[in-house]
Amino acid sequence: MGGFSRQRDREAQDRWWLEITGKGDKERLLPATTELMAELARYRRHYGLAALPYDDETTPLLLPIGGTHRTLTRGAVHLITKQVFDNAIEHLKSTGEVHERATERLRQASAHWLRHTTGSRMMDGQVDLRYVRDNLGHESISTTSQYLHVDDDDRHRATKPD
Repeated sequence: MGGFSRQRDREAQDRWWLEITGKGDKERLLPATTELMAELARYRRHYGLAALPYDDETTPLLLPIGGTHRTLTRGAVHLITKQVFDNAIEHLKSTGEVHERATERLRQASAHWLRHTTGSRMMDGQVDLRYVRDNLGHESISTTSQYLHVDDDDRHRATKPD
């Protein structure tokens, strides 16, 4: 959790960031949203920790179910992620409604799928392509541009002269 840090922005607002090491051992700094920090505080309190992380804290970000403060393996994180998706499928089934498409998507879901979904949602929300590139850790903006989902009708209207 020592990867979290608080920095003041130009308007003297505290902003939280998370430094991570990603694919290819590349380090990057990700914005930690207010929502994320609220959920992190709730998570930390559940484990008997202070609400907010402190500099150089050695507590792992993902704690094993059961509460020991040891690092989870990549495989364990994968299994937990798949279990969350399986639980969501069971919940959908329990509603009695037919959710075949959602169920099938959840069966195929993975942590990597979450990454791509996040990139797509940022683009749909009109987040600047450069910010999406930086958040996903892409070298090239052309890699990030695959997350653009432009409706053909909108593209046509935007292209024609007034």
